[in-house]
Amino acid sequence: MTTEYQTLLATDQWQQKRQQILKRDDYKCCCCNSTQNLQIHHRQYHFVKASDSKQKPWEYKSRYLITLCVKCHQRGHELFKVPFFNV
Repeated sequence: MTTEYQTLLATDQWQQKRQQILKRDDYKCCCCNSTQNLQIHHRQYHFVKASDSKQKPWEYKSRYLITLCVKCHQRGHELFKVPFFNV
């Protein structure tokens, strides 16, 4: 994870979006139901052609975000490539 991305994840905008997704998913990993070490996974990434930049983490529609524990999140990134779409 880049320093720039870590900075984005520390913003109030992301923390609010993160809490929204955690609440929606009942504060549980959607794969194993763990309630520990939860993260929010982007099911796809977006590149915004108009601004020639990646979409900010909190700008994604909620349907593209899912709650995962650290273990399931890491395993998912090892097994699958997250698709990138131009929007």
